[in-house]
Amino acid sequence: MDAIKAILLLAALCIGTAVTLQCYTCTGQSSNSNCMTATNCSASSTHCKTSVISGGIGSLSAATITKSCESVCVETNLNVVLVSTSVSCCSTDLCNTSGAGSVRSGSSLLALGFLFALTRSFSL
Repeated sequence: MDAIKAILLLAALCIGTAVTLQCYTCTGQSSNSNCMTATNCSASSTHCKTSVISGGIGSLSAATITKSCESVCVETNLNVVLVSTSVSCCSTDLCNTSGAGSVRSGSSLLALGFLFALTRSFSL
């Protein structure tokens, strides 16, 4: 009889303790320090998503960071001359800590090289 009571007590403790994923969330922030709000996601959310869009030329650059809870998340990285965008996904509590993402020096150098070549061709 005591075994049945113990099993029922254990089952009662487990019911209602379904823990949802926690992610950091923010929208359109320029700094990762502004994206550290912990949020309890809905039961259907299984991923924490971080999106970073950045762009710039040389020492002039800007970035926008967005973090969210998602049920589906696809990682991507795209660099197009002056702009780079990346999406990272993870699936453990508060795993989307980093919003690190900026224009990579390779992209900046490529952009500067392109602009230099363009100006040289017009000056000839």
